Amino acid sequence: MMDFTIKTLTGLYKNLVKNNYEVTTLCSFLKRPGPGKICVLRHDVDRQINTALKLAELESKMNIKASYYFRYPATFREDVIRRIHKLGHETGYHYEVLAKTNGNYKKAFELFKKELTEFRKIVSICTISAHGSPFSKWDNKKIWETYKFTDLGITGEAYLSVNFNEVFYLTDTGRAWNRSEANIRDKVDTKFNLKFRNTKDVIAALDGGKMPDNIILNVHPNRWKDNFSGWCAELAMQNFKNIGKRFLHPGK
Repeated sequence: MMDFTIKTLTGLYKNLVKNNYEVTTLCSFLKRPGPGKICVLRHDVDRQINTALKLAELESKMNIKASYYFRYPATFREDVIRRIHKLGHETGYHYEVLAKTNGNYKKAFELFKKELTEFRKIVSICTISAHGSPFSKWDNKKIWETYKFTDLGITGEAYLSVNFNEVFYLTDTGRAWNRSEANIRDKVDTKFNLKFRNTKDVIAALDGGKMPDNIILNVHPNRWKDNFSGWCAELAMQNFKNIGKRFLHPGK
């Protein structure tokens, strides 16, 4: 089975449903964390916004919901954001303000409020997600050590509002599942130690009852392709980025 294709991802979605997971948004989970088996499906839309729309339409047809986080201005396209929101998904803000302001916290917070306002002109914002900014030395999440996102009417932050000792976090950063050597900031402190070589392993763990009841699954839309040329291009780009990450962040 060829990995990181739309077909493979569809199979993973079907497997979650088959194994009685409610696939839902982060906003819904924070407001109603149980009972039952829950998979929060999260999409950090770093680039290729049309692929995000394709996934949103696929998920809507499958009657599953996801949280889509958009960068400003990189993936801020009003028509697509409105369309994904109308399909019943959560639409949120993928912020990177400390990286943009070179670590100036005051300027970063003012920029955050400005960009948040642009999102709120078109959709409601319940939760936010920090962009990893792997080629910057600044960790965007750190801004909340000085300020409070709840003061801005935000319910939760994808990394900071979840107990990851109770919720298993699984991300495709680096074009692999929880691949630590290719992952600078898309990681959490957790007691879970589940390893997967590929999506087939994730599906096998679900079928074998080896997955926790609560999961957050972070799927970056640009990593999943339904044509061979696009698949090869994404593989080459990701391999190049992984080399750059190791060079800029040795020992991570």
